[in-house]
Amino acid sequence: MSRIILGFTMLTALGAQQAPPREPVVQSVDLLVPFAPVMFKQSGSLQLAYELHVTNFLSVDVSLNAVKVRGVDGQTLAEYRADDLQRLVVRPGLRHDHATPHVLGAGARAVVNFWIALAAGSPPPKSVEHVVDLDVLRPAGSLGTVVEGGASAVASRAVATLDPPLGGGPWVAIYDPLLKGGHRTAIYTVGGRARIPGRFAIDFIALPPAGVMVRNPAVRPENRNGFGSDVLAVADGTVVAALDDTPDETPKPVPVEQASGNYVAIDLGDRRFAFYEHLQRGSLAVRTGQRVLRGQVIARLGSSGSTSIGPHLHFHVADANSLLAAEGLPFAFREFAHLGEFASIDALVSGERPSLAAGDRRAEVERPAPNSIVRFPSSHRP
Repeated sequence: MSRIILGFTMLTALGAQQAPPREPVVQSVDLLVPFAPVMFKQSGSLQLAYELHVTNFLSVDVSLNAVKVRGVDGQTLAEYRADDLQRLVVRPGLRHDHATPHVLGAGARAVVNFWIALAAGSPPPKSVEHVVDLDVLRPAGSLGTVVEGGASAVASRAVATLDPPLGGGPWVAIYDPLLKGGHRTAIYTVGGRARIPGRFAIDFIALPPAGVMVRNPAVRPENRNGFGSDVLAVADGTVVAALDDTPDETPKPVPVEQASGNYVAIDLGDRRFAFYEHLQRGSLAVRTGQRVLRGQVIARLGSSGSTSIGPHLHFHVADANSLLAAEGLPFAFREFAHLGEFASIDALVSGERPSLAAGDRRAEVERPAPNSIVRFPSSHRP
C-alpha cells in the first residue's frame, strides 16, 4: 500500500510540475455601444455615427491611448490616437475643456463619439467592434494593455427621407458632431435612462445678405436670422405636441424644461417624431391631434427658449414623443442645393466669410454637411 501511495504522490507532483503557468489577468475597462450605429449619406458619401461608452471599474486611473474601429470582417474603418482621440472623448460630469479627457478616474466613464466617413466603394459594415489600447496607472507603475469588445450590429432601418422644414433660402445648417457641449454630445438622464435626443439636430438660420453673421445687439431679433419665416411640415403626420407658452428672447437663465421654447412635434409614423423648437411666440398654426400634410405651414421661426445664436429653427428627429427622453435618429432631405460652407461654427459667429462652391451642387436624399449653406425648394402647400 505504501508503494502505491508513494507512486501516486510522485505522479501528482510530476503533473503539478508539468502544468503550464496560469496567464496573468489584467483588468481594464468595460466597452459598450448602448445605441446601435447608424449610416446615412452626407456630402455624397456614406457616414457611420454612434457612441462607444468606456467605463473604468477599477480603483486606479486608466489612460486611453488609441481606439480602432473594425468591421465584422476585421477591416479597419477608423483609428484614432492622441489629439484626434481626445477630440472625440466626452467625460460626463466634467467641464468640456478638461485637460485630460482620455484619463478615466476610478469609477469614471468616457463617451467616444464616432462620426466616420466610410471609404468610397467599400461594402457598408453590418457590425462594428473595437480595439482599445490603454494604460492602467497602478501605484507600482503603469501597465499597458489592449482590450477588444463593444461589438454591435449596425442598424438596418432605412433613414427617414423628409421634405425641408423651411422653404427657399439660403439657409446655414449649423451643427458640429464633435462639438463638446453641442447637440450631439448633450446627454440627458430622464426616466432612469441616459439618452441623446439631439444626436442629429440641425440649427437653421438665414444666411445674412452680406454673407457674414454680425452679432449686433442693437439689431432687433425680428430683423435677423430669418425671424418670422414659415416653418413647414417635413412629412404627412399627426401633431402630438404644440406648446406656445414662452416669449421670444426668453430671459436667462432658461430652465431645462423651457430650453426648447415654443415647439411642435409631429408623429411621422414608424416610431419617428419630428421636433421643431424655438418657434415664434403666437405663431403656431397647428394644435395637438391635428393631421398635417408635408409642406404645410405649422409655425414661424423665432427665438424662444435657449437661443445662444439668436433666432433660429432647431430641427431633429427622435424615436419617442419627448424632448429629452428619446434617442435622436438620422434623417435626410429629399432635395436641396449645396452652395458652400463655413469652416466651423466659430468662423460663422465671428463674422468670417464662407467658402462658396463654384456651382450649386444638387443633393438628393442626403444630410447637409456641418455648417453648410443650402437652398431648399421654395414651393409648399399653403
